[in-house]
Amino acid sequence: MQVTEGTLPDEITDLSSGYRRIPAGKIVNAVTWMEARAPVQGLAHPLAMTRVIEPEPAFYRSVFLEIGAPWLWDRAAEMSDADIAAHFADPRQHLYYGHDDSGGHVGMVEFVAGDGNEIEITYFGLFPSSTGRGLGKRLMAGALDQAWRLKPDRIWLHTSSFDHHSVIGFYRACGFEPFAAGFEITDDPRVKGTLPRDCAPQIPLIETEWVSGAR
Repeated sequence: MQVTEGTLPDEITDLSSGYRRIPAGKIVNAVTWMEARAPVQGLAHPLAMTRVIEPEPAFYRSVFLEIGAPWLWDRAAEMSDADIAAHFADPRQHLYYGHDDSGGHVGMVEFVAGDGNEIEITYFGLFPSSTGRGLGKRLMAGALDQAWRLKPDRIWLHTSSFDHHSVIGFYRACGFEPFAAGFEITDDPRVKGTLPRDCAPQIPLIETEWVSGAR
């Protein structure tokens, strides 16, 4: 089924077609901002959550990248050990590791208690080996249980079109509703070298600038 029409603009700045071409080496994703104003009752049985005040940098980095590299998360790859220590020395930063019923480490959540009596969930995810076991809602239930204890007026997050296709429905089921949408354009971490080139094969890697008429 055809859903769009039009050719690729010759110039990145050509806006007449409605398309926007970005430079090679960049990635673009559609973002939806979502918020929750009150807890959802009966969401799921929360996972056991362990707050980590001073994460061991190498372990934190390995957890972050195992969960996030398939979705092109690269923040931890850019942070030195000192950067990680300084980041979590800020008491507003919260890091939790989620554990299943056998005590196994299955995922992580980060959120920040910001100004204005609100909390932003900045990173949330399961290890790839832990998906498909019904643990996503349980991890979110555990995270929200910790976050609502701080009595924020709202909890918010933003999604990425790089995420799993069901992410909007998942967050809505967890009590979040969309309130804004937009686009994010960043350097491709596979091009700048912070992630391996074979990460996230579902997201096109474009290194060479397209030229009209070139083969």
